[in-house]
Amino acid sequence: MNIKSLLIGSAAALVAVSGARAADAIVAAEPEPVEYVRVCDAFGTGFFYIPGTETCLRIDGYVRVRVGGSRYKVAGNEYIRPSSTNAVLGRNEGYTRNTRARINFDARSETELGTLRGYIRVQSDSGIANSDAAFSTDQAMIQLGGLFMGYTESAFAALWGGGVGNWGFIQTDAGGSYGYQQRQQIGYRYDADSFYAALVLENDNTATLATNNWTPDVVGVLGVSQGWGGAFMHLGYDESNKAVAVKAGVQFDVAATGGSVRLGGFYSNKVNNSYGLGINHFDITEVANWSAAIGYTQDITDTVNATIGYQYFDGFSVAKGGVVKHAHLIEGAISWTPVTNFNVRLEGNYGTAKTYAGVKATQATGFVWVRRSF
Repeated sequence: MNIKSLLIGSAAALVAVSGARAADAIVAAEPEPVEYVRVCDAFGTGFFYIPGTETCLRIDGYVRVRVGGSRYKVAGNEYIRPSSTNAVLGRNEGYTRNTRARINFDARSETELGTLRGYIRVQSDSGIANSDAAFSTDQAMIQLGGLFMGYTESAFAALWGGGVGNWGFIQTDAGGSYGYQQRQQIGYRYDADSFYAALVLENDNTATLATNNWTPDVVGVLGVSQGWGGAFMHLGYDESNKAVAVKAGVQFDVAATGGSVRLGGFYSNKVNNSYGLGINHFDITEVANWSAAIGYTQDITDTVNATIGYQYFDGFSVAKGGVVKHAHLIEGAISWTPVTNFNVRLEGNYGTAKTYAGVKATQATGFVWVRRSF
């Protein structure tokens, strides 16, 4: 056998062996495709698609540490109490501590009937006691198009879906007095460009009638929001007491200076009114007959803004069951956001009140908080 024949035979043998090994080789299966989280920009920042669905979800919230205190003086007798709605008069403590943890879940998707939304807010508040705080559902809402239902702020205080007339006239965290409360409710909201309107049925706020009263309270809202600011009117009807309350005003925004001014007023026709303005800053529980307020907020730098506001209360006459003749409230705050999602806020207020019997009351309250949002 010559050299040429030997080389050809060796090559053929190698090809045959290679083919046999290729037939016996184990081929790895292709990996299953992984669906990574996709950003959803249809409803604003922070939303992402829940994998495998067309539902967009946003999770946000904050952790806040707050220290506050109050000092009151009624009829010449000065005393200190904690800054809390559940405070006991004369308690030997002048300040409170509160740590709040809040988480919001906001799920939205588009349907042929409009946006389908589910919103849940869960939070806990750790107060004076050195013990674990239980989480509770602070808000829970369902929305389909303009229809909404669930538990959240009363539409008199803050209409679901936002609005220039939400909250108080003084743009502080306390917001002055504006009938704040939360209610079970069902309503419909209509939006057309800058105009919005809503009609809301709210669960009766009278505890003794909660189980045997078939007629709900009613809130109607009208508003317009434009580049210059907006105007609004909230009308609340307390069915149990056959009483009416109105909140109306206007807001002007000055983009060039970073300033914003809000002014307007409130009116209620009865002392017993679920939507009335409680004059309870001075330990004199009553609903104001009418009130006028003005608040101004100004950006000082890119990280600092300040707010100042004034509110006047006029009580019912003695003949109508009133106690307070008039009251004044001044609130102010300064807010510093040195880095994104980190805020330090200092806020305080001072008020005076006088009854028809000549009793005078003053108050001074304030707090500072540190908040990390996400």
